[in-house]
Amino acid sequence: MPTICNIWVGRTLMDGGAGLNLLSPEVFRRMQIGERKLTPSAPFCGVTDRKTVLLGQIELPVTFGGRDNFRTENITFDVVHFDLPYNAILGRPALAKFMVAVHCAYNTLKLPGPTGVISIKADVKGSVHCAERLYKAVVTTSSDNVEHPETFGPPSTKPRLSPDGHTPIRENTLTGAEPEGK
Repeated sequence: MPTICNIWVGRTLMDGGAGLNLLSPEVFRRMQIGERKLTPSAPFCGVTDRKTVLLGQIELPVTFGGRDNFRTENITFDVVHFDLPYNAILGRPALAKFMVAVHCAYNTLKLPGPTGVISIKADVKGSVHCAERLYKAVVTTSSDNVEHPETFGPPSTKPRLSPDGHTPIRENTLTGAEPEGK
């Protein structure tokens, strides 16, 4: 996991789908920088289903690697109160700056370092813990939603049938592309 402003930050999500980098206020306070160093930032939406309280933006040094092979880049973070089990989220801007290559099969990130490739293995136990906390939060939130309680939870194992009720529908789950002729 990364070191942000000389503090090792566990429970960091590397999210290639996110367009911003987020830092929790708790981690920001541990850095003892002070809120006066934050600059105003534009509000955003879509991170959580609740209102996101934005404190400001700050540029901080982020380091990956060990003593013999490490790399540091300055990354701009939005410091926000978000109801997620992460201390930080590094999105596309950070991953692009570090030139990260994601290897999903090995749950590993690789990035160039001064003396070779730096490999960062995923914390599987930490990932499972965060996923469980997210699932519990969704279930808790959805308990108020009486109209669609089936939208949360494990996917159905029932085969989907076509409108005529007999022919199973074949879905293209790998590419998400529409079948030809539609």
